[in-house]
Amino acid sequence: MRKVFMSFALALIGLFAAVGCSVAQTPSTSTAPTETAPATTTAQPASQLGPIDQQFMLEAAQAGNGNIMISQLALQKATSDAVKQFAQAEIDEQNLVKQELTRIAPTVGVTLPTEPAPKYQAAMAQLSQLSGAQFDQAFLSEGGINAHLESAALYQREAAFGQNPDLVALADRGLPIINQHFTAASGLTNYQFARVPQRFNSVNSAGAIAPQSGTTSVQ
Repeated sequence: MRKVFMSFALALIGLFAAVGCSVAQTPSTSTAPTETAPATTTAQPASQLGPIDQQFMLEAAQAGNGNIMISQLALQKATSDAVKQFAQAEIDEQNLVKQELTRIAPTVGVTLPTEPAPKYQAAMAQLSQLSGAQFDQAFLSEGGINAHLESAALYQREAAFGQNPDLVALADRGLPIINQHFTAASGLTNYQFARVPQRFNSVNSAGAIAPQSGTTSVQ
């Protein structure tokens, strides 16, 4: 009986040893986590712009560049302190708009123009030929009256029909400032809507700029 028991025990020991060896030699089925390559995605604008939003950004940037340019000229050439103060206020206004447009542009995939529109460059060429009180009047007519009439239409359109909330908010904030600057320029020139207060494109026989009758000078 003892011999049978010993034979059975030895058989079990041999079986366990064989199973253990087999387990040790079998590779594990679990694998270490592998790094997944980052997915390649194309950057998309934070919001899609409608045509009015796009036009607003482009025209507002060009207007800002142009008005800063002629206002810097006014700081150099103007003879009236009131005109110089107006020019500095215009520069400050347009720099704030420029900062906001520069902040918004990358989020909507827009590249802002860095140059003024051709009409501002043409106005700059004309203003550069003037001096004294004529320059003061011409600058207020272009940088004060014309610029803010155009800006008012541009900003009002964006405020009413724009779809991008950041741009609509920018237009809403800008309109009171535009109105304030337009009112100031109107007071300095006695401007009345749809009346040209002074002409700067007519040359008389003596070669001087011929002012329109009834003009007023900036004090």
